[in-house]
Amino acid sequence: MKLKCPECKSKKVKDEGDGIMSCIDCDFIFDSGPQWTKYNPDKKIRTRQTDGRLSTETVLKWQKETRTGNLASRSILMASDEIDRITNELKLGNSIKESALEIFISSSKTGLVRGRSSGKVAAASIYSACRMANFPRTLDEVADRSNVNRNELSRLHKLIARKLKLKIGFTSINDLLPRFSSKLSLTPLVEQESKEIIRIVENSDYRQGISPAALLGAAIYLSCKNNNLRRSQLEIAKAVGTSEVTLRNRAKEIVLLLKS
Repeated sequence: MKLKCPECKSKKVKDEGDGIMSCIDCDFIFDSGPQWTKYNPDKKIRTRQTDGRLSTETVLKWQKETRTGNLASRSILMASDEIDRITNELKLGNSIKESALEIFISSSKTGLVRGRSSGKVAAASIYSACRMANFPRTLDEVADRSNVNRNELSRLHKLIARKLKLKIGFTSINDLLPRFSSKLSLTPLVEQESKEIIRIVENSDYRQGISPAALLGAAIYLSCKNNNLRRSQLEIAKAVGTSEVTLRNRAKEIVLLLKS
């Protein structure tokens, strides 16, 4: 059976690929499967969030954006899936998901998505949303769950923040410490010493160029070692999202810094 547009009932439907269809007559965007939802701008829809995914109101808002021609339909739909996947893996709330979407939409409107992977811009939007909300997540954590390396993710985040004039506050690595302290079951003494090591490094010239994950891991490792708390380099490196070699090298450099 030939598909009809659920909005205007026209049979002039174009296959956009990946199961996404568009109406030639009214530009309505919809899924060719049974799960598509008709958008009615006059109807207020209220739904409960039962599985951690974005609300129907938000999804329909995206659909409205695609209908008005402000966004490429495939780009927004691919980005929404990527945002949903990454934020769920990082256990981020719906407020971060929706903020990341708004950032992606704004980025698309300013032309930042053109010529770039929507998935990469989506990942950068998530990191930017976390920074705006002062919700500590490292570049490495987001990069590890997306198809973008840490350096490229950092460049995209800075580009987005500059173009959109986002208010990004300074986040100290110490803001990340409590989460990893709990994850590694550190004692209060070890956590406090790790915090002091990070403070010293952040106030030195050495801080420039070192990744937050590497600094965090090295500080925790040195503090554990000083306080006879058995935590292996591998265990700490996996927890903070860096490599064993990087952690070891940063720890040696920090030891020299602390002695100087």
